[in-house]
Amino acid sequence: MSFSSREVAFLQDLAAKGSGYKGVSLVSQHFHHHFGMGQRVGSQFEFSQVDADRALQMLVNAGVATEPTGRTLRRAEAGLNNPSQEKAGTLAPHHDSIAVKAAHGLCEYKEHPVPNVGYQVLTLEQAREIRADVLLVVENLESLRFLERNQWVDYQALAVLAIFRGDGVFRADVVTSLLRTSSAPVWAYFDFDPAGLGMAAKLPRLQRILFPPEDRLVSAARKAKQVHLYADQVAQWEKSLTSEDRLIIQRPWSLLQKLKVGLAQELMDSL
Repeated sequence: MSFSSREVAFLQDLAAKGSGYKGVSLVSQHFHHHFGMGQRVGSQFEFSQVDADRALQMLVNAGVATEPTGRTLRRAEAGLNNPSQEKAGTLAPHHDSIAVKAAHGLCEYKEHPVPNVGYQVLTLEQAREIRADVLLVVENLESLRFLERNQWVDYQALAVLAIFRGDGVFRADVVTSLLRTSSAPVWAYFDFDPAGLGMAAKLPRLQRILFPPEDRLVSAARKAKQVHLYADQVAQWEKSLTSEDRLIIQRPWSLLQKLKVGLAQELMDSL
C-alpha cells in the first residue's frame, strides 16, 4: 500500500490527534469511500479513536513515518513511497542548491578537490563541508563560470571558493545561510554600481571587494557609458552607502559618485 504526500500528512495528523472532526476534502472523502473511515456530518467528517488507531497502523504497514518529519521530502524520497506521486508536495530540485567552483588554490570537499572549471552544484549541507580559506560571492552566474578570465585578480595565495550569489533557480537565502554558518572571510565580486556595492556591504565578515585596477576600471566604465547603472540605482542606495565608514565601501562609492556611470560585471571579466 502506498500513499501520496497529502494522504500521508492526513493519516499522520489523524493518528496524532485521535478522534475529532475534519473538513470535507478530496483526501478525507478518499479515506471514507475506500477505507470506511469517518462519518459524514454536514460539511465535515467525524473520525473516532478507532479511525485514528487504524490510520496509525496504515502508516506502519506502509513503512512511512508515523509522525511528520518537519521537512518536505526530496523527490527521490517521495518516490520510494509512491512513484506515481513523486512530484506532489516535494521540494524543488534546487531548493537548497549552491553553485560553486574553486577560484584559486585547493578547495576540498571530503578530500576531493572542488573543480576550478565551469561550476559544481552542491547542497547547502555539502557546501558547508568544503575546506577553503576564503568565500568569494560572485553576483552573476556567467562571471562565475568563466572566473579564470579575470587575470587581474590577486588571490593572495589563498584557497578561494567562489559561490554564485543566486537567482531564480539558485536561491540567495541558501547562500546567506552558508555565509552565516561559516567563519571564513568573505570577498565579493559584483557589478560596479550602487546596487553591487550595496549588496556587497550587506555580506557578513566582508574583507574585500574585487575590482580591476582603478585606471582600467575607470577607462572601461567611461568607454561603456552605462549611465543607467548609476542613475537608476543611486536613489535607492545613496543613503546607506554614504553612511558606510569602511574604506572598502567608501573608496569605490566615491569613484562611482565622481564618474556617475557603472560597469557590468561581464565587462570587467576580461580587463
